[in-house]
Formats: sequence, C-alpha cells, structure tokens
Amino acid sequence: MTRIGVLMMSIVCAVCATLATTPVARAADTVTYEVVSELIPMANVEYLDGGQRQALQAVQLPWRFTVTVPDAASPTSNGAELRVDWRPYRWPTKWVTVRIYRGARVLCESILDIGDATCYGTTPQLA
Repeated sequence: MTRIGVLMMSIVCAVCATLATTPVARAADTVTYEVVSELIPMANVEYLDGGQRQALQAVQLPWRFTVTVPDAASPTSNGAELRVDWRPYRWPTKWVTVRIYRGARVLCESILDIGDATCYGTTPQLA
C-alpha cells in the first residue's frame, strides 16, 4: 500500500472513531398524561415534567396535562412517568384509568381499582 493509501486509511479510521463516540442530538418528546374515572372524583397526581417531579393534591378527575420530557421512553428521570393515588376513595370496581400518550400513541395504560397506579413511558404497550 502506498503512503497516500495508508494516510487515507488513517483519516477514514479517525473520522469513523469520532462519529462513533459523538452523542446524537435528539429532540424532546411531548407527552400527555391522563387520569380518568367515572366513579372516583379526585386523586393525588405525581408526574415528571422536563426531568422535574411535580406533585398535585386533590386533582379533580378527569385530568389531562401535556408536558415536554427529554426522552419519553427513558427509564431515567428524563422519561415520562405518572403516579396516581386515590386511596381515600378506593373501593372494589371503582376503576381509575391512567395513561401516557406520545402524540396519538398510547405509551402506557393502567386500569386499577386498588387505590394507586403508575405508568411509565418505558412500559411496553401491548397491541
């Protein structure tokens, strides 16, 4: 191999190594949190908004709120996360539905009557 060929191979390898270690920028995700029930009037709600935990007490249901998170499907505090507590009103068959949407797609849905529920953007949605 000629000197020029060796030099070209060195340059190509250096460029490939740089590209492999350069982080890829990604746009933030807009998600909508939703809590609905036909029988439960209110609940305490915790959610992640831009990596910050927010807590609301005695929220009237139904409740919907749209936020921006760095990566909706991340298992870290950059992801989408919704926790709901309605224990003072719990009773068998008094169902509460908790959902996270990214656009029109449901990332997570949980329907329970036990008094609390969680949803995470990392939870796979079965179709």
